[in-house]
Amino acid sequence: MAIKDYEFWFIVGTQHLYGEEIFADINAHAKEMCDEWSAKLPCKVVAKPCVKTSSEILNIIQEANNTTNCAGIITWMHTFSPSKMWIAGLNALNKPYLHVNTQFNRDIPWNSIDMDFMNLNQSAHGDREHGYIHARMRKQNGCLDESGSRRKRIKKASCTSYF
Repeated sequence: MAIKDYEFWFIVGTQHLYGEEIFADINAHAKEMCDEWSAKLPCKVVAKPCVKTSSEILNIIQEANNTTNCAGIITWMHTFSPSKMWIAGLNALNKPYLHVNTQFNRDIPWNSIDMDFMNLNQSAHGDREHGYIHARMRKQNGCLDESGSRRKRIKKASCTSYF
């Protein structure tokens, strides 16, 4: 299979705490990110519907494992997604994995910020916890810099991109 035929699945974590209406926004943000990445990479990045429970996470990871043209998964905790929910899925994963630690909105609207904005943009909390659960599970990890090069030692505390 040619590299252009492979996909990486973008799986975004959240939870039901924020209400049903936020899921459409999360999925739209994920699609926007995937469209930008796909335009720059030799293969496609596909946004999957956001996952909110342990069973949804395990199901999507098992589906990725069993899909021949899925080369691996990319995760992002758009809002706070308790990483304990990810343990069974991550243990089942048998494909390459990248966790993106980023914030969708680069600029904070200081003059109009409200709790709706805060609830929709809490990836920092979820991404930190997600990194912690990987360490607790003793998953091999590293950090990619902005060029995509793997760095063994991280001098800065963040490898971040903004959308």
